[in-house]
Amino acid sequence: MGLRVGLNLLKSVFGRNVQKTIKEVPKRMTRTMTDPSTGIVKMEREITYAGKEATATVEVFPNGVTKTSITGGGDNPIWRTKTITREKNASIFGGDKITVDKEYSKYWCHKTETKLTKEYNPQGVLEHKELEYSKNVGNEYFTNKKAIQDRVYNEYPLTSSADDMLRSPKENRYIKHSVDDKNNYGYFADGSSTNYTRAIEAKKQAAIDAAKKAEAEALAAKEAAKKAAAELKAKQPRINIAKALNKDINELISKETKLADGTIERTFSDPETGKILAKTQDKGILHKEWIYGGKADMIYMKQVGKDEPYIVSKKGNYTQLSYLKGNKQINSQVYYDGESGLKRHCTTEGPYNSAHGYVTVYDSTAAQARKKFPQIAECYPDYTKVRMWQGEAANNSNRLTSAQIQANKYIKELDKDAKQNFVNLDDLLSEYTA
Repeated sequence: MGLRVGLNLLKSVFGRNVQKTIKEVPKRMTRTMTDPSTGIVKMEREITYAGKEATATVEVFPNGVTKTSITGGGDNPIWRTKTITREKNASIFGGDKITVDKEYSKYWCHKTETKLTKEYNPQGVLEHKELEYSKNVGNEYFTNKKAIQDRVYNEYPLTSSADDMLRSPKENRYIKHSVDDKNNYGYFADGSSTNYTRAIEAKKQAAIDAAKKAEAEALAAKEAAKKAAAELKAKQPRINIAKALNKDINELISKETKLADGTIERTFSDPETGKILAKTQDKGILHKEWIYGGKADMIYMKQVGKDEPYIVSKKGNYTQLSYLKGNKQINSQVYYDGESGLKRHCTTEGPYNSAHGYVTVYDSTAAQARKKFPQIAECYPDYTKVRMWQGEAANNSNRLTSAQIQANKYIKELDKDAKQNFVNLDDLLSEYTA
């Protein structure tokens, strides 16, 4: 870099007044050094500063930062840092946004800081400038100012520097200008409104509109998902398949058929075996469904409209019922094996211990009597089975026959077995709301 080029760089950093303090020496050359590992370029030149020899140094960093210093000479050292940041398409107008940060120090304690922000439109025209200015001249004396300039007319563009921004706004009649609480907005019919403020409001309104649109779309999506879920739910069994069969209803293969009488029948099959695990039928407001396997051999449910459902389950020799009779909910468990039959009232927790019914047991009393008294054997018919009503053995506990003892034992076993085979029918519909 030649002497004049280096001087121009110093002029650009310190301003043209540097000519008053720096005297060119023809034989002095600028030393340029490049650090390949960091990309930092450093330039040095010996100069005359305030009548004495000094060193001027300029460091240019790859990120746009420039650091300049003058050390030695007949005056106090000077340090200056300049950072230029360009943000592509970040301006409120759609163009680039450029920020220039400068820090200038002299006399050790004197310091000036400026931050100039420039916003361009997509055509590269400067539309808006903001300057934050801070100056410290020592002895706790500070100056802080904020200035704004906005382009109004095509014929009067903004300058790209900060030089004119701290002047009196009254000096500018063709651009909008404010410095702290002073401005020239009275010169313009639209007052303080500018392209910048209008763009800000437009952006805010666009954000509000976008938020409302997103909210509306989210609500619509939620309603659509809710409707789709309701439509899918309407085509699935109302009995909770996960609880009844320990399977995910969505993993079963469904098939829909319209029967001759208009009934819509849907079957749900195991994807591996092809076995039908559930079936539903709908005709008008009448709904029926059958569940095969799982908690019971078979569960049948019938519902008319939104009435309480009627549910019956079969599990071995047990039949359970759940339905509404008048205003009373009926829950019962019935046992029948061809010879013995018992009926128990239930709660959702399980069957009561007390039961109504009978058990049939083998009675060896008659055979023993005939053997003991052969002369009157005809008085003891061979009734090998005896039907004992619930509670009958207990009522004759003072003189229990072997049949009564056996019946009591059998009833206790049935009570225990009934609890083990109980199915909570109401819980199977716990996630369903008609």
